[in-house]
Amino acid sequence: MKMNYKENCPLKDFTTLKIGGPAARLYQPSTPEKLEQVLHDAKERNVRLFILGNGSNVLFADEGFDGWIINLAENWSGIEDLENHRVRVKSGTTNEQLAQHAARHGLAGYEFASGIPGTIGGAVYMNAGAYDGETKDVLVSVDYMDLDGQIHTIAAEDLELGYRHSWFENHPGIILSAVYQFQPGEPMQIAEKIADLKKRRWDKQPMDKASAGSTFKRPKGSYASKLIHECGLQGTHINDAQVSTKHAGFLINNGNATCKDFLDLASLVIETVKKETGFELELEVRIIR
Repeated sequence: MKMNYKENCPLKDFTTLKIGGPAARLYQPSTPEKLEQVLHDAKERNVRLFILGNGSNVLFADEGFDGWIINLAENWSGIEDLENHRVRVKSGTTNEQLAQHAARHGLAGYEFASGIPGTIGGAVYMNAGAYDGETKDVLVSVDYMDLDGQIHTIAAEDLELGYRHSWFENHPGIILSAVYQFQPGEPMQIAEKIADLKKRRWDKQPMDKASAGSTFKRPKGSYASKLIHECGLQGTHINDAQVSTKHAGFLINNGNATCKDFLDLASLVIETVKKETGFELELEVRIIR
């Protein structure tokens, strides 16, 4: 089977931070058979792999990635309605697409994720959450492919879902689809809740700027944004990497920030917060070198 791919593809074009050098190869398989072929070829050549969805929580190095990127996004999207208010969703589907589908069909429970700028695969991988809701609240099971091309199903209760963590962080596997359990609701009310949460996001967060969402994990006993704000760091920048003046928990790219700029700024924030408050912040963004 001949597989199409792009060579030396700029990864900044595939992330919401708009940062990152070239990938040796970028594949966008659209079927399990094509995905399995990429895995087979990579294994034969002993090259590194990275699975990328919407690129909303990753930071690639300025030098790029010397392995192969498997991009599962629009080419791997789709929603299937099942019985008893359940849906099966392909991992490249965005959280917004699922939330809007659920609203149209009177399925309540995914409103919290409507504004999370990533895919279902990413949401499962990190147990994404917002506004008092988490993926684990509605997830039933996940289908994934191991690195040998075999497909497995794993129940949500076996995924070790915790704060920004899942079983997949320590077990290689490519999330193919997920089954969710929702509750019946009124489409209009669900849509209104989504609209309200969207407005709250746009009022409080720099949604018009390139970012990876919340840059730091929530420290026990406080909030990253509160600590950063109290340290007077909002507006601090290193070249085009800046602590957002709108929301202190976001480090943004004002145009031409590099990975080095971003990491230098993140280190400055972490060191300052530690020195002035005693809290030690931890990056939520995944750094891929």
